[in-house]
Amino acid sequence: MRRVTLHTLYAGPERSVAAGQTAEFEAQEAARLVDGGFGVYADEPRRKAPAEEPVEKPVEKMTAAELQAYAAEHGIDLSGAKTKAEVLAAVMAAVEAARGAEADA
Repeated sequence: MRRVTLHTLYAGPERSVAAGQTAEFEAQEAARLVDGGFGVYADEPRRKAPAEEPVEKPVEKMTAAELQAYAAEHGIDLSGAKTKAEVLAAVMAAVEAARGAEADA
């Protein structure tokens, strides 16, 4: 017998168990529930989910500081840019040029 804490409602011929509750199941049924993502073993320490790669914000939605950091990270020259609009235009031009170079390769 294995104790499983369920993520979803379990409804079997003999009983039902609500989501969030812990119940004992035969080893094979417990393994099926855990392997299917319907619950976790109650007697095992919880593991953290793997960290996802951060999703990069579109340059059009970046703040001036984020644009400047992006430009520095990607080697984009901002020497003539004084306003956020000018910085954005320089970054966008560099991004488009890089995309064009990738397409040509």
